[in-house]
Amino acid sequence: MATFAISAVTRKAQATANGSTTQFAFSFSVNTEADVAVFVGTTLKTISTHYTVSITSSTGAGSITFTSGNTPSNGQIVTIMSKTALARSSVYTSGGTINATSLETDFDTNMMLFQQQDERLDRTLIAPVDDATSIDMTLPNKDARKGKSLGFDGTSGNPTAIEQLTGAAVNVSTVSVGGSATASVAVSGGTATFALGIPTGATGATGPAGGGLAEVSSDSSPQLGGPLDVVTHDIVTTSNRDIELAPHGTGKTVLKGNTNPGTIVLNCESNSHGQTIKAQPHSASVTNTLTLPAGGDQTLVGTAGATFTGDVTIPEGDLILGSTTVTALGAEFNYLDISTLGLSQASKVVTADSNGVITLDNGFSEEYAAVTSSSNAIAIDLRTANNFSHTLTENTTISFANPAASGKVSAFTLKVIQASSAKSITWHSSIKWAGDTAPTLSTGNGNVDVFTGYTVDGGTNYYMFTAGQVMS
Repeated sequence: MATFAISAVTRKAQATANGSTTQFAFSFSVNTEADVAVFVGTTLKTISTHYTVSITSSTGAGSITFTSGNTPSNGQIVTIMSKTALARSSVYTSGGTINATSLETDFDTNMMLFQQQDERLDRTLIAPVDDATSIDMTLPNKDARKGKSLGFDGTSGNPTAIEQLTGAAVNVSTVSVGGSATASVAVSGGTATFALGIPTGATGATGPAGGGLAEVSSDSSPQLGGPLDVVTHDIVTTSNRDIELAPHGTGKTVLKGNTNPGTIVLNCESNSHGQTIKAQPHSASVTNTLTLPAGGDQTLVGTAGATFTGDVTIPEGDLILGSTTVTALGAEFNYLDISTLGLSQASKVVTADSNGVITLDNGFSEEYAAVTSSSNAIAIDLRTANNFSHTLTENTTISFANPAASGKVSAFTLKVIQASSAKSITWHSSIKWAGDTAPTLSTGNGNVDVFTGYTVDGGTNYYMFTAGQVMS
């Protein structure tokens, strides 16, 4: 039996395992190995099977050691507690001998029990010292607390059994426009049911608190508090209604760019094809105004060609017609020849008669270009003019480039001016002369020879003739 002093200690020891340590100490005194209970986490372990106990005879404290294969894993909590039995082994009889060792052991055991109960009381639910003396901490009886939760009465503060919540439900109803939102909750059969009343319209400049509008139509003058993000949806109408944008006063409808210029795509009725209108990029530094023409229904003319079926008037400015086709006889093209006539705004008219013959009012002129040789060769570009001149400064090879497509005619004249010391011309093999013999150039200084030619097969063959020589 114990014959040692009982120190004022808590009869409980705890430690966190590291996965390798097997021995854990306790500082409270015990009489026997059986007076120790060991938990790993919340699991009670068995002496000899899972652990052994070692007690120091001088203090009654000691340690426990886990057996092989039962070492707690890293992070587990090891708890060692006192479990001194509420029993007494000594018996004192009338007239018998009182043994000091037995008394010491009984006194020690009683102190152990007091400490053990004190440790247990520290872990119990207890009313605070400042509570009224009338407080009753007795739990409701078994039948009253079955399937319920522990609560406290709203007046007395005594323990009471309350309905246990096992589920929740929400009922939503609408409140008339301008009404106040409502909310309530009721518990029945373990289910809490929330009843919410939400106004159907705006209750102020920003709509219902924390919610917003279910339908924009509920607000007669809605305003955006931030960007409108349509996510993956479209803005659509019903019953063939239009979508109208109406800026106030001098305000404009602006289609902004982001990482690309502002762009509008006009789809076909099946949304399988589209035509794009795009602004100039930022690098072009362009700020201008494009005003659509007045008049009735019409088609915008572009470089890809267009078909005119009536009279077309082209006002002051530049126009590129590309492969424009006149499909109505008698159609007129009125234009301002600004580059030639300056700002006098005199007009010229191109008229096609019933036979398709074109007439140009106010005179007609053709393009002329003086060409020079480079590296003893000239490729005369038939797109730049149809009348050319060349002054010989060296022996030169002459060819032609960029004729009309096969089936169309490119006709031209070429004026050759001889140098002070006679130079020669080598004609490209595509150029054909009468009798397959090229003419001999005039050799006098400043002499002029004039030649004409044309091609109808896209430049495969150029047919050339001598118009005149020695015309200085």
